[in-house]
Amino acid sequence: MKLSFVIVAANAAKYIGDCLASVRAAAAEMTGLAESADIIVVDRASTDATVRNARDIAPEAVIVEAPAGAGFAAAANLGVVRASGDVVIFVDPAVTLCPGAARRLVEHMDTTPACMVAGGMVNGPKDAVLRGAARLPGLIVKLARLSGLPGCLPRTWFNWPAYGEKHFQQPTRVQAVSLAFAAVKTAALRKLGPLDERFHGDAFTGHDLCRRIRRAVMFDWNVAVVPQARACAQDAFVLRPEVEDFDLNGDGVVRTRVRDEMLYVWKNYCVLTSLGNSLLELAGTSVRYVVSALPGIGCDKCARHNTAVLRETSRAMLDTQLGMQSPTTPW
Repeated sequence: MKLSFVIVAANAAKYIGDCLASVRAAAAEMTGLAESADIIVVDRASTDATVRNARDIAPEAVIVEAPAGAGFAAAANLGVVRASGDVVIFVDPAVTLCPGAARRLVEHMDTTPACMVAGGMVNGPKDAVLRGAARLPGLIVKLARLSGLPGCLPRTWFNWPAYGEKHFQQPTRVQAVSLAFAAVKTAALRKLGPLDERFHGDAFTGHDLCRRIRRAVMFDWNVAVVPQARACAQDAFVLRPEVEDFDLNGDGVVRTRVRDEMLYVWKNYCVLTSLGNSLLELAGTSVRYVVSALPGIGCDKCARHNTAVLRETSRAMLDTQLGMQSPTTPW
């Protein structure tokens, strides 16, 4: 078996060094399990020292330059094309792999032929689960997110979208995992085709891939989370909830999520479902805005975020024609 690590980076100069150091260590741990492991860094038109730092830390890594404006899926496909491995391990540049993490993913895939995607757990400060098992987007997931309960009660069944941040003891079949740290068999990509380049962010790129894997019923494929495979966020400013990410990075965070969601719902359901999902977003966010604006209990950051969601959802409904087409305006 051959392995390939693919890191899609954009202005990640601060993080890419530690990430690559952990990936190189992970590649060295594969002795006896994999014949070889190559490392591919796909740069999404970074304006900082991301590429230079990557070359300094891992001179053997293949650097691929993605066109300006390329989304995560398009950039990841460029990396997969250059990969020689039977298994591609996607790693977010803002995380570091714990010892043995990548090996655990590959061992599970090696012993479970039907598993086409295996994801690890990405932890943050105080052992909070930042990325891991997830449920595919749908009505219940949308209602749960709009209620705000997953953020208030993350380790209960109220956090339906993330399985209540359940501490799985063994590799378990789930609906979806995050591409922040996940292994994908290239055989699946050869049969299903590349990642859907209409998606700009990594979240819905991953959701779409996992959904395609699960729908390939003729192959009886599945998606699994491997809890023993762990990675750590490098600081408290990465892989955060949308409202926190918006406060740091602005409207682009909301714009990407809203547009990707519309494209995803249209692709996998129908235009009426997309319309209903968008109207539910507008109605739920309007209620949240009113609550966030109340004196004494309100939150200025949440109010600004809710305003951005209302604005970007309305624009995306026109730009994407409810998800029927790629946006007509820049991402």
